[in-house]
Amino acid sequence: MISFSGIDCGGKSTQIDKVYEKLTEQHIKCKIIHSRIGYTPVLEFFKTLIRRDKGLLDSEKADYREAIHTNSKKRRLLLWLSIMDISLYYGIYFRIIELFGTTILADRYFWDSYIDLKMKYFDIDYEKWIAWNICKIIYKKPKYSIIYVIPAEVSMYRSTLKDEPWPEPIEVREKRIKMYMEEIKSNRWKYIIDATKTIDEVFYETMEIINK
Repeated sequence: MISFSGIDCGGKSTQIDKVYEKLTEQHIKCKIIHSRIGYTPVLEFFKTLIRRDKGLLDSEKADYREAIHTNSKKRRLLLWLSIMDISLYYGIYFRIIELFGTTILADRYFWDSYIDLKMKYFDIDYEKWIAWNICKIIYKKPKYSIIYVIPAEVSMYRSTLKDEPWPEPIEVREKRIKMYMEEIKSNRWKYIIDATKTIDEVFYETMEIINK
């Protein structure tokens, strides 16, 4: 398993596609899995079952979801469900896939999810929860963990080129990058790559790591 981390527009998807193509040429069976905590297929499925905003106008849906996220009990429940969901997703589903000889290329992974939670649930000390500590223990550890780092300005520029529908403001990106840098200091990733270089240069560095 190889995990690719970093902020949006850091080049993860581009590099993953290139790595997938290269490994496939070498007859290595691969599967690309993109994940974002709170939006995995299983949790999204259950959300559709319990949501009461079906048939509402977009403005009414926004009000409905805002009401959920401003309700303390519902926020905590949603957070708990999200943590349990990635425990199953990263801890069991990923292991089952690799049992069948498939190499997972994870587009965003555990520590990206951790930062997402810190950003969204900054007011809840969920790191003391039993559910979170179980999740930390059982999630599948990648053989290669790579993080691509870029400045917020570069991320913002690339976002403009991609014409992202809901781009994060530069202040939010700067905050997110600061969190990533703190986790880098805690050795969350084995390999750190400067993604301001050209696509080919970043790919060369990435494949050097994998070929080791």
